Amino acid sequence: NGNWWLVSESALWALGLASSSAAVLSTDNAGSAPSMSSILDSDVWPLAQSSSFPYGQGRAFIFASNVAQDLPSDVATAFVGASANAVADVQLHPAVRLSAVRAISNFCRHLSADLVKPHQSQFINGLASIIPQLSEDSAHIALEALHFALRVDQDITASLEPVISEVAMGVWQRYPGDVLLTSIVIDIVEDMAGNVSAREAFSQRALPVIGAAITQATDGMVVSSGIDLLTGLLKGVPTPMPAGYTETIFPVLMQVLTASSDSEVLQSGQACLKYFVQKDAERVAQWHDENGKSGLEHIVHFIAVMLSPDASESAALFIGDLVAKVVQKCGAYIAGNDFAELVRIVTARLATAHTSSFCASNIPFYSQLVIRHPTETVSLLSSMEFGGRSGLEVVLSVWFKSYLDVQGYYNRKISAVALTRLFTLNDARINSLVVPGDLIPNAANNGKIVTRSMSRTNPDQFTQIPASAKMIKLLLAEIEMDVESTFARSGGAGLSAVIDEDELDNDGGDDGWEDDGGDGLGDTDAFGYLDDLAGSDFDDDDDEDDEDIQADPIYNQDLNEALGSFFKQAVQSDQSSFRTSIVPLLTDREQTVLSKICS
Repeated sequence: NGNWWLVSESALWALGLASSSAAVLSTDNAGSAPSMSSILDSDVWPLAQSSSFPYGQGRAFIFASNVAQDLPSDVATAFVGASANAVADVQLHPAVRLSAVRAISNFCRHLSADLVKPHQSQFINGLASIIPQLSEDSAHIALEALHFALRVDQDITASLEPVISEVAMGVWQRYPGDVLLTSIVIDIVEDMAGNVSAREAFSQRALPVIGAAITQATDGMVVSSGIDLLTGLLKGVPTPMPAGYTETIFPVLMQVLTASSDSEVLQSGQACLKYFVQKDAERVAQWHDENGKSGLEHIVHFIAVMLSPDASESAALFIGDLVAKVVQKCGAYIAGNDFAELVRIVTARLATAHTSSFCASNIPFYSQLVIRHPTETVSLLSSMEFGGRSGLEVVLSVWFKSYLDVQGYYNRKISAVALTRLFTLNDARINSLVVPGDLIPNAANNGKIVTRSMSRTNPDQFTQIPASAKMIKLLLAEIEMDVESTFARSGGAGLSAVIDEDELDNDGGDDGWEDDGGDGLGDTDAFGYLDDLAGSDFDDDDDEDDEDIQADPIYNQDLNEALGSFFKQAVQSDQSSFRTSIVPLLTDREQTVLSKICS
């Protein structure tokens, strides 16, 4: 039967779709499930050796790599070697070579370095030969495989630096506008910059290409992409940066950013400058241009331009990260008056800001200030005035409104901790501020789908409460959400399970909804499955890459425990007249949550 291979190919394709197939095939079951050895003998090996049926042969490579961890070591070794030969064999059908590329990616990820290392050079050279032949739509498959291959052994990677540099930068030069390809090239750039033996040679090859794109390209997209590559390079180098990086690269970047009005270029520039400050703050502060202006002064001026009243909020979307990093790293290099001016610049822009994402992105800046100097920050903000409002009122209003929009595990933590510091101050200037509290049910819109015109005619109304009470409401919501997410990840019931739902019926507004379960989370198993599927641990990559964040005790503390201690102390010591001034303003649910925390 000349079509025998179709049956085997279809069987392997179907098994590959089953996420648990590797677990099923990993043992020789006595039941009806086929064993790994039987699948290898009946389907995989015959296909792998059938060069007359390239699509079936390719399927064998892909299937073997998908179950690589469950293959016998001799079988795995054979397939690793076969993949290395196939990807470089120009006589083979393209389907086989591209399947070998996919297999290499899986083998490098899932097999031990000892099994893959003997073929790493062959992998890299083979991939480097095929990548220039691929179209934009398929090049990312081979480029990703190259990225995984160069992580197997650092010394072998360093020995092949010229090959890796040429192919990675070549792909980017061909397709600078391809977001997926550029993201993989950035990962390769970061890894090569982090390779001690390859860093210097790679930088000498990559920087001229990046520099030409940044300074000579007329397309803003290419310039932005080039700055993103530069950011990847900076992320990979150690702290502090090697000598000459800041002195050579920083002035060029500042010239480009100063002359550009392209939003993508400016956003990329903000992220890049953040890494200059993070990795080399001292050299940035020490560098001066021909007019005696320091690198730090250039950055502050750039921040001021990005936050000017006529500047786009979207273009300054990442300026908050840069400003927060300046607070973290440059306090010793900025004079008091200059620092106060930086605070004034950011606060003035917040006073007229409209988008929640822009507002939320700047909250970490104030969180850092409050955590480091709570009293001084309150005094400084209170001394400023913007449109009839004090700087303190501007900041707290934005902070409260955008609190739940803050992005990032670390940023959420410092935002919560900073609010506890502000509350503990028991400062009259904070306590005297009145801010929106809970939503007042609008009878005119009850039971209706509210349109924009209706919301303008009958806008939402809120209770008015002291700022200190608002802080408590937000922190209670924070600890409840954090507990819920923790329990959801572990498949538990969540905070709602330890709170009698009958006690919460008077919270208002949710009586018309019916839960599938009693835990407030629905199917926690499904919740946990989705989390596993996404591979999310609720930590941001930027947090993991930031040595300053990693070293901050707040990052490593248990926020639930810290907030629990805060609430217990506030209640026991009756801070800010907690029992008489705060508790009566809490909803029934908030009071119940507080009671459970303090019990």
